[in-house]
Amino acid sequence: MSDRRRLPSSSLTPGDLSGLTVLVVDDHANTVRLIGDVLRAAGVGDVYTASDGLAAREVLYHRQPDIIFTDSKMPLMDGMELTRSIRRAAIIPDARVPNPEVPIVMVTSERSAGHVHRARLAGVNEFVIKPFTPAALLSRIQLVLTKPRPFIVSEAYVGPDRRRRLELNYSGPMRRGNDPVEVADAGGRSEARDTIRVELDAMRRLITARGAVDRPTLQMIHRVMQHTVFRARQVRDKAVEWAAVALVEYVDSVGLPELCDPAVIDGHFTTIANLLGSEELDDMRKVAAA
Repeated sequence: MSDRRRLPSSSLTPGDLSGLTVLVVDDHANTVRLIGDVLRAAGVGDVYTASDGLAAREVLYHRQPDIIFTDSKMPLMDGMELTRSIRRAAIIPDARVPNPEVPIVMVTSERSAGHVHRARLAGVNEFVIKPFTPAALLSRIQLVLTKPRPFIVSEAYVGPDRRRRLELNYSGPMRRGNDPVEVADAGGRSEARDTIRVELDAMRRLITARGAVDRPTLQMIHRVMQHTVFRARQVRDKAVEWAAVALVEYVDSVGLPELCDPAVIDGHFTTIANLLGSEELDDMRKVAAA
């Protein structure tokens, strides 16, 4: 599987994230809370929030975050202008911007080429497309930590080196759920299954952190399972696919979080985890694929 898909690895442990300070900027309180809960549940040490770019600059000055997740459209100062103001400090020093090179991840529902181009020119490092899953957020942190981009300061552009190609398809809705690109090599299969493990662990931590399965969490479970079905089809793993489909159907049939039984969800998670870790099933898969 190509590195451009940016699948998060289970080798990125909560201990690796415990020293991080992350700033989340969004004018929608539910989105801020959801991103914050995912990051904290994954082990991020400190998560601070702001509702617009101006407030974010104050947090930036006082807390000096290691990574910023920002929405693109916000009142007062949007994500684009926030990014520009931070990068501008590399040329014109700004006492309120301690680190002009801080990695910035734009969390956006905008998918147009024009929007992406403008965000890149502003100096954004990475993108997460709404609606997102835990793996989408964690993969961007992993990328920033393990493969940082060189920082460029020039008359024409200030920001991370753009020469490593970006692909956005991983973090958004799947192209066609019934038409995935098959992964044939062993490394690709391992990465795809590893990502499923990351998603399951992240969802369990999120449910524990929130203390219940509320509407946003139920929606994310549904989204994660759709991604799991897609990845299982990529690696021709019928058992995992069927287990994930069963949970999607359960969530669809229940509909409301107050009618959802957390034990049923956890049971499905456990089943999928066991299927992923079964060496006997691996041998059966190899025979079936031969």
